[in-house]
Amino acid sequence: MSNNKANALKKILFSFLVIFIIFFLFDFSMQKVAEGKDGYTKSNVWAYYLYTDKDIKSAPKGDVSYYFTFIAQDGGQSRESSIIYSDNAILSDVKKYLITLGYKVSSHDGVSEKWTKKDEVLPYFYISIDKDNHTLTLSKVSFR
Repeated sequence: MSNNKANALKKILFSFLVIFIIFFLFDFSMQKVAEGKDGYTKSNVWAYYLYTDKDIKSAPKGDVSYYFTFIAQDGGQSRESSIIYSDNAILSDVKKYLITLGYKVSSHDGVSEKWTKKDEVLPYFYISIDKDNHTLTLSKVSFR
């Protein structure tokens, strides 16, 4: 009887290990998708729910096409979650959204704007316009 219990325990542990490895590989591949230059859409449920910041999920969408990107930094570095809009995005809607979250422009260089909340270093947002690719990007930089 003891031998049967040991075999059952080995099978359970082996099954758990296989599931863990599959999950780890799947998660790793999804992070590669999320960090890819082509990004991901809401239909990629795994990437969308694991890698898209809640404030980026709630950003105004309107009737324009958009996709998401994610950048994870190493160690104690920040991470970045972004929504990239087609050039038809309404910049004023994005700015109004950031104002409702309590952010205001802290710096701008003509191409991008950094939005911060009071004297907090993180999190912060930035809005950038890429005229060559006809896109508007809203990004949130944070530790979570």
